[in-house]
This record gives sequence, C-alpha cells and structure tokens, in this order.
Amino acid sequence: MKKSLLPLTETALLIALATVLELVFENFIHIEMPQGGSVSLAGLPILLAGYRHGYKYGLVAGLCFGVINFMLGGFWFHWGSIFFDYLLPFTALGLTGFFQKSGQKNIFMFIVGIIIAGFVRYVIHSLSGVLFFQEYAAEAGYADAVWFYSFIVYNLGYNLACTVLCAVCGTALWPFLVKKNQETE
Repeated sequence: MKKSLLPLTETALLIALATVLELVFENFIHIEMPQGGSVSLAGLPILLAGYRHGYKYGLVAGLCFGVINFMLGGFWFHWGSIFFDYLLPFTALGLTGFFQKSGQKNIFMFIVGIIIAGFVRYVIHSLSGVLFFQEYAAEAGYADAVWFYSFIVYNLGYNLACTVLCAVCGTALWPFLVKKNQETE
C-alpha cells in the first residue's frame, strides 16, 4: 500500500507545483514572446513526474495539468483547440516517462527526454495553429503561409524557450532526483 501511495502523492504534488509555477509566471514573471505565447517553467514538474514514476504517471500528470491550465483561463476558439492547446501538449510532457530508467542513470538521456517531450508539445501546439487559428496568420500577413506562421513565427520561440528553461533547471535538479529514486526503490 505504501509503495502505491508514494507515486500517486508525489505526482499530485508535482501537478500542484506546475499549477503554482504557471500562476507565478503568468502573473508575476510574465515573459511573452513578440508574436504571442508565454515562457514558463510550469512544464518542469510534469516532465519530472514522468522521470520519477514512469510514463503512466507522467502522461496522467500532463493531462491533469492541461485541464487545470485550461480551467484557470484557457482561451478556445474551437472545441478542437482545447485538445490541441491544452490537453494533448501538456500530456506530451509526460513522455519523459519512456526515458525513466535511462534518464535516471545518464544526464544526456535526461536532457534528450526533455527535448523530445518539448518537441512533441511544440508540434501539437503548431498543428492547433494550422487547424484552428488560420485567420490570425492572415491578420499577421501570412495568409498563404499558415504552416510557416504557426510552426515558425508563433510557436517556435516560446516553445523553444520553455524547453530550454526546463532542460537547464531540470539538469540542475537531476542529481537530487536520481538520489531520491534510489532511496525509494
């Protein structure tokens, strides 16, 4: 019983931490990119949930955070954008769980997992722009280049910044995460 409660409790705390970080970055440390999208460290606890307890906990943590993030002030234009802007991209951060064992032993694989999860999040956000927000590309002068606008102009900057920020801060925490997992196994 104790072994099954630890991952559940820690994952719940990581979701809460992600929510607090999102609120702090949104309200106090607001870093918005010129074309839109804001930089936040809120994804790091979700990435860590995957590394700490595997892909099932990581994916569920990401989904829960996506729901909370949407409820705290999400913008939706089309029902599909709820999935492509909140539920799927934050769930994708839990993909680090597939790198759980290698990421705990090797810092390079730890960073690779963060980069892959961040890249999948970026692709999902960009597809949302192509599928649901085409009129914004036209307003910005990219009517014939919706894919370029969504993938490069709007989504690349803030997603890259979030991924790099999470990778840098996660790398600083990596030795403590490995030690913690060895103690609990």
